[in-house]
Amino acid sequence: MILEILSGFIISIVGILFFLSLKFNKSISKWIIETSRFIYYSGHPLLDDDAKFSLITKKFKQVFGSLLAVILKTITLLIFVIVMIGLSVIIIFFIREKTLPGFHSDELLNTLFPAYLYHWPFIIGTLLPIVIIPFFFKKTVSDSNPYSPIDKLLHYVFLGNKNIARLLFGIELRRNKKELKTINETRNVYISGLARAGTTVLMQYLGKMSQFESLSYRNLPLLFLPKTGLKLSSQKKGQEKERAHKDGMMHSIDSYEALEEPFWRNYQGNKYIKEDRLVSHIIESKTHLKYNSFRKLIAGDKIYLAKNNNHLLRATSLHQLDMMVGNNTQTFIPFREPYSQAKSLLNQHQTLSQLQKEDEFVHDYMDFLVHHEFGLSHKVSVFDQKLNINEESEVIIGEETLSTDLSFGI
Repeated sequence: MILEILSGFIISIVGILFFLSLKFNKSISKWIIETSRFIYYSGHPLLDDDAKFSLITKKFKQVFGSLLAVILKTITLLIFVIVMIGLSVIIIFFIREKTLPGFHSDELLNTLFPAYLYHWPFIIGTLLPIVIIPFFFKKTVSDSNPYSPIDKLLHYVFLGNKNIARLLFGIELRRNKKELKTINETRNVYISGLARAGTTVLMQYLGKMSQFESLSYRNLPLLFLPKTGLKLSSQKKGQEKERAHKDGMMHSIDSYEALEEPFWRNYQGNKYIKEDRLVSHIIESKTHLKYNSFRKLIAGDKIYLAKNNNHLLRATSLHQLDMMVGNNTQTFIPFREPYSQAKSLLNQHQTLSQLQKEDEFVHDYMDFLVHHEFGLSHKVSVFDQKLNINEESEVIIGEETLSTDLSFGI
């Protein structure tokens, strides 16, 4: 019995070491990420069919290559384990019988795989290292990259793929059809302006008030299931830590954040996201109806609160459409001392650019959020002075109230 336990223990230890030497986890992670990006590009909201076909053809080769590497390593690992078991059987047989086993063709399987391999002593010896070893290694997650390969897969699929995002939102609308009918009008408050102007501080201050409701990190990656997604999310309270900006601001999974932009990316896409810039745009009535339902699903009878620097690109059109359906909508634009703001923008540009160079997912994640104020995918915002509305609606700038057609002249 002792020999069987020891045999299982040694096979397990050597097998684990061989598994680590193969860098199996790295190969699986690469395969998951390549598959994720293949799914993402197949439903990319900004690419035409020809561009999609070109990219997914290239990505398919990478997916196949990474999958082939996983399969080959799996086969290698299985062969290694079988060889190790065979050697251990020979050694145990020699210790017990003082001679080598005879490998007769009719008894080959029984010789190489004796019955004791299925008995509890050998099984206990095999499982012992698997149970003990994890206690000696603490799982560490980088603050700059807290996403596992599976987390990344879910973001690529549910947040980046336009077809899947729209499908999920359609399901959510049908599931909550009766509830949406009970909310006739919405009250909406937007915080917008140039990046690093203090919009997050203002949002966090307002977000502490019970009458406001907004999107939080808990909504990701199931952003297009604003109600159902929260039920599927872990209810564990989030722990606060400094955000990746390294600006002293704390956040957790429950922190309100600028997360509504994927809606506009998947429904308005090329209307405002260009190769080198973001431009002012008009919202289609049917898109506004969907967006109005999106806000209702998030806020219910409360005031919908959104921090979104890109809001100014559509504020004129949105205010007009909101007024037409009786919604009460206000936009607050904070300002900051120009030199301090410019210095802060430069610091963030350098920090984010480095993170994006280290991990391609960070670059894609910023694209999901249309977060182009700084970083490798920086785009300028171009406000079209010709955009105007026929009626008055409020945009609050500092302590002044101006009509939205003037807000783009700031």
